[in-house]
Amino acid sequence: MIAPVASSRRTRSVTAAGLSRTRRPVARALATYGGDTADVLVATKGGRGRPADGSWTVNGTPRRLKAAAEASLKRLGVEAIDLYQLHKPDPGVPFEESVGALRELLDEGKIRLAGVSNTDVDQIRAAHAILGDRLVSVQNQYSPAVRDSEAELRLCAELGLAFLPWSPLGGVSRSSLDGPSRVGGQVRFGAFHSVAAAHRVSPQQVCLAWLLARSPVVVPIPGASRPQTIRDSAAAADLVLATEELARLDEEVAPAG
Repeated sequence: MIAPVASSRRTRSVTAAGLSRTRRPVARALATYGGDTADVLVATKGGRGRPADGSWTVNGTPRRLKAAAEASLKRLGVEAIDLYQLHKPDPGVPFEESVGALRELLDEGKIRLAGVSNTDVDQIRAAHAILGDRLVSVQNQYSPAVRDSEAELRLCAELGLAFLPWSPLGGVSRSSLDGPSRVGGQVRFGAFHSVAAAHRVSPQQVCLAWLLARSPVVVPIPGASRPQTIRDSAAAADLVLATEELARLDEEVAPAG
């Protein structure tokens, strides 16, 4: 899955390579693309696995994180990973040890920048203390339906870290091209659909524009499997919502956590 984002005002392009099966297609796409890739940042994560049974595993040991980074280097065909992120804190491994592995990868030149994901305020501060300005991003779930990371977003703004909402379209999960999402016959987060209709764009695009307006450090990472969806998501960077529209959307989203 490619995460196209979404902000000419911040980062021209972010390509997220997650599981191993996605990294080789990303490498092929970059190798065969005829345009300028100087502004393309390739990001991947380490510390989780997806066995054949479909379950998720967590392994944040330094050995595993370093092995995953080495494997990503080979699959991506690069000398250094632009942004390597700890996928999720491992409750069986001291968080400082996992972040320490990122520091060693940085020192070795195998990754250029580091990030953490699914972390709380204390963990972000701990990672920042270890990595300093080489920690550049925090990737947490954040959307109209899930706003548990308000405190983490504020801290990212304070520290100058990019905040990368994963699953950013929660609650606005289908585009106007597919028809509005409904619960019990009612359109969920109907204001996003109404504002979208006024702008003649998809509610997904409005959702991403709303996220971008939350803070200058927000860079959403929506997934996409169709070129049409990728183009629609990227267009959110140029969609400017009026103050009244943003207020209307704010009133409808889930309470802040």
